[in-house]
Amino acid sequence: MTESHNSAAPREQYEDVEDVVRYQLSRRSMIGGGAAALTAFLAACSGGGSYSDKPANSNKPVATKSIQIGKANIPVPREQTVIVGQVEYTVFDSFNGMIPNGSPGGAGVELATEPLFFLSFATGKLTPWLATEYKYNDDHTELTLKFDPKAHWNDGKPLGANDFKFTVMALKDRPDLFGGGGDLKEFVKTVEVPDPQTAVVKFLKPTPRFHYNFIAAIAGAPNNIMPEHIWKSQDLTKYKDNPPVRSGPYKLKQAIRNQKMFVWEKDPNYWNKDKLDVKPQYVIFQSTSKQLDQASLAFERAEFDVGSIDAQHATQLANTGYPNLVTTQFHDPNPRVMWLNCDPTRGVMAEEKMHWAINYCLDREKIGTSVWDVKVPPAIYPWADYPTNDKWKDDELANKYKFEYSLEKATQLLDEIAPKNAAGKRTYKGKEINLEIITPAQVDKAEYAIANVLKADLAKVGVPCTLRSLSGSVHDEKFQRGEYDIDSSWAGFAIDPEQLYTDWESTKAQPIGKNAAGKNKMRFRDPAFDAISQKLSGMDPDSEEAKPLLKQALEIYFQKLPLLPVIQTGYPQFFNTAFWKDWPTDDNLYEVPLNWWPHFTLVLGKIQATGQKGPA
Repeated sequence: MTESHNSAAPREQYEDVEDVVRYQLSRRSMIGGGAAALTAFLAACSGGGSYSDKPANSNKPVATKSIQIGKANIPVPREQTVIVGQVEYTVFDSFNGMIPNGSPGGAGVELATEPLFFLSFATGKLTPWLATEYKYNDDHTELTLKFDPKAHWNDGKPLGANDFKFTVMALKDRPDLFGGGGDLKEFVKTVEVPDPQTAVVKFLKPTPRFHYNFIAAIAGAPNNIMPEHIWKSQDLTKYKDNPPVRSGPYKLKQAIRNQKMFVWEKDPNYWNKDKLDVKPQYVIFQSTSKQLDQASLAFERAEFDVGSIDAQHATQLANTGYPNLVTTQFHDPNPRVMWLNCDPTRGVMAEEKMHWAINYCLDREKIGTSVWDVKVPPAIYPWADYPTNDKWKDDELANKYKFEYSLEKATQLLDEIAPKNAAGKRTYKGKEINLEIITPAQVDKAEYAIANVLKADLAKVGVPCTLRSLSGSVHDEKFQRGEYDIDSSWAGFAIDPEQLYTDWESTKAQPIGKNAAGKNKMRFRDPAFDAISQKLSGMDPDSEEAKPLLKQALEIYFQKLPLLPVIQTGYPQFFNTAFWKDWPTDDNLYEVPLNWWPHFTLVLGKIQATGQKGPA
């Protein structure tokens, strides 16, 4: 964003989408810089990116199969309820997202949480929400935000500028908190509140993109404002925020631990009903069966409206002529990756030759063809393969540091750094090697399968591994504390590589055992890389002066490989039309279709009940 919002009359806003994404995507950092084009990224979100598993319409099977509706085990009327199949929940009594395991992910709290602005990847349009406008002064040393005077929290208390001030000042000096803790200190001088609907942020230096922190673009906003009247007397690291006091159209009705279920009820006093009148009275988020056949059968019997079915079963169901399946393409910005713990206390894992040995053991073609739900290409660079990212590629470096599957080359490197002892066991500094691979994925999920393929190939070159599927809370604690050797999961990287590199700086590497708070989780340290990243942080990444620095940073990445991209990610979404219709489709992608983004509330304002009654 390069222009100020100086018009007194509100205008229809189309935010510089690419700039917001570049700014937010990697750890929501506060680094400035120029914009990177994102036209193809928007196309990719709607199924038109650089890879697609979308079938031709002419090949769509004719809907001939009848549907037998099952009885959903829920405590509210079925015909008034949208039921979402989601991940395995382990946290049920806390909604404090600023601390590890403080809030269950994908459990529906997103339906209650609202940003200052929504930015839609489906339309590119910025929609004012809690705030009605923003305006910078001419030199971008001051930002004025106006809040909607109608806004209030779901306990009836007014929501406005004082809550914003409280949130910014509470987070500003707290790098131990998730959600941008500490990132604001470099920029924020003061926040003044001349009236309940006006906040004026004064900066320590020019900051033309500060408002990006309060836009829900990729998933939720980097910073969501907190109700001052609730949090001002609480310890931010201990308060559970249960039930969650938020401003959205749904309130928590109950969390049912033994059914792994969260029930959200429409708030009759929702403040913004004129703009968003959600149709379902209830929305339930529930963990699906670990057995894919059973979970897919529940979708077929319309016991779930969203999710609960994988791509393979969805294809099988469509081929039978099932009439109520809607498949909507979405291409995720997160490649599947292997995080490598670089801390010296992890022994051989600190060796860059070990990183390359692991890299040679990754059969990316096999994984992309046979492990992921849909066929996807290998990943070489640590970012999504959208066409607009091609500008950050460097074929010369990629060829110099060629990624290939070669157990022979892995063996050669391992013989150098970890030769075998008399018993035939590889040792490093006198100790036998045995690596620990962790993943948050269940044993029947793709990230676990990817790790299992790697484990088998590492065993072939004499490196035994223990692979553990950990529940969300246990995994998050071990991952953030650096108590792992390899982590099989995912990573969200920015269109501008500096938004990735800034999180790899040595200053953000915590000792093993201390929570990383989402930054430098692999404990990577390289002074030369730090210096390059810090220079890039103040540059337009498209400028001529940035090009040699980007090349230098990328070469250090290839040399050290602190993180191994494995495959790109395709994510079709599945909806059932038995009880609810008008879901987003490839032909009418009116909103991002992901149920774990706050944008899903906008979908719930568009869908309509079919009139189908639930079985008695």
